[in-house]
Amino acid sequence: MKIKNRITILFTAVVTLILLLLCCSIFYISSINRQDQFRERLKNRALTTVGLLIKVSGINKDLLRRIDEATQISLSQKSVIVYDYNGNALYVYTDENTIPVEATTDILKRVEKGNEYAFHEGKKDIVAIQYNDSNQKYIVLAAAYDKDGYNVLQKLKIALLFSFFSGIIISFLSGIFFSNRLVYPIKKIISDVKEISSQNLSRRIEVKGKTKDELNELSSTFNDLLNRLQESFNMQSRFIANASHELSTPLMSISSQLEITLQKERNTEEYNNVLTSVFEDVQNLTQLTRSLLEIAKASGTSKGSELTMIRVDEIIMKLPSDLRLINPNYFVEMNFENFPDNENLLMVFGNSDLLYSAIKNITINACKYSDNHIANIRLCFFTKELEISIDDNGPGIKKDELDLIFQPFYRGVDAVDNQGFGLGLSLAAKIIQIHKGTLEVQKNSPKGSRFIISIPVANHYVV
Repeated sequence: MKIKNRITILFTAVVTLILLLLCCSIFYISSINRQDQFRERLKNRALTTVGLLIKVSGINKDLLRRIDEATQISLSQKSVIVYDYNGNALYVYTDENTIPVEATTDILKRVEKGNEYAFHEGKKDIVAIQYNDSNQKYIVLAAAYDKDGYNVLQKLKIALLFSFFSGIIISFLSGIFFSNRLVYPIKKIISDVKEISSQNLSRRIEVKGKTKDELNELSSTFNDLLNRLQESFNMQSRFIANASHELSTPLMSISSQLEITLQKERNTEEYNNVLTSVFEDVQNLTQLTRSLLEIAKASGTSKGSELTMIRVDEIIMKLPSDLRLINPNYFVEMNFENFPDNENLLMVFGNSDLLYSAIKNITINACKYSDNHIANIRLCFFTKELEISIDDNGPGIKKDELDLIFQPFYRGVDAVDNQGFGLGLSLAAKIIQIHKGTLEVQKNSPKGSRFIISIPVANHYVV
């Protein structure tokens, strides 16, 4: 069932329930008021009759009966009976074609207990009252049919039924109108989303007005999601294009060199030169492939990697010897500030190989671009995280390149002359992200760049 139909049905059901309760309450209260008012009239009539009979001299039963006959318009099917204390009828009046309601032993006992007793029999209302005069007790029983009152209730019932069903129809039509108004923005969002595809990711959902309602929040959330998807698609497209270019270059070089070499016989020196050149291209291709595989491995989540407890200082201590193997001119200076007594502050939760690869890539870049090929590493310890800063004294990174250096295959203007593929920083950023950390770059003083890695310690790692 569609939402607008559910809204209409729910709205109609709620209004119907409210109208039903309201109409029933009005009719019930009106019925109680009719009964109370009519019984009060019967009580007054009974007291008047017994008062005239007992207290007014010159009033006999025949005269009182004629008086009761003269007032028959006000009370329909009226009967009035006056009993003495012993239950003997002293006076009886009954309208024509009316069966009188006589006092039973139970009625007399109830009146003696409470001086008054009201009840109904069929559609007739009956009032029994005890009347005291000069140490004499009398019981008056008055009964009548409230014709006018029931006629008013009948008209009220018709009016309430008409109002009830009219209200249901109006609420149903109003429900359809308002549900369409409420659902229209959702339909518009659905229509806009259907027009968005991988070839049309620039399309966005229109956010109308400045109100911060749920639909606007939904539209904004969709737009944020589309922004992230578009950015991911663009990054993926650039990555595929750059990877294809970087992979095809050494392959074409190898193919062309071999093709030219095979065109005629060569001497030993020429074959050695070709094989040496091909070997260098194969090494570059191997390094590029390994870097792409590492990026693919680091592009997932931490759930895809084996995570263990790692001592960060032990990882960093391996850097000087490993970088010397890469280039004898590379040198690493290490500075461990506020070294903690608590070993837990040295531990992080992660993958040792990946984390070492990230720190190593940044350190290699620092040595590569420093004028003296020296990278300065400083390790700081805090309660919830540890911080690794890697400084170089090279040319630094231009301001307009700060947002681009972590993209795969991006190489700054100053890095064109140096060997590399532009994958190191991208790989490092993805690895640090897997470890719930952050990687920032700042301008170093007086020159160069500073990369800051912040990683939560194991006790504060949140999965």
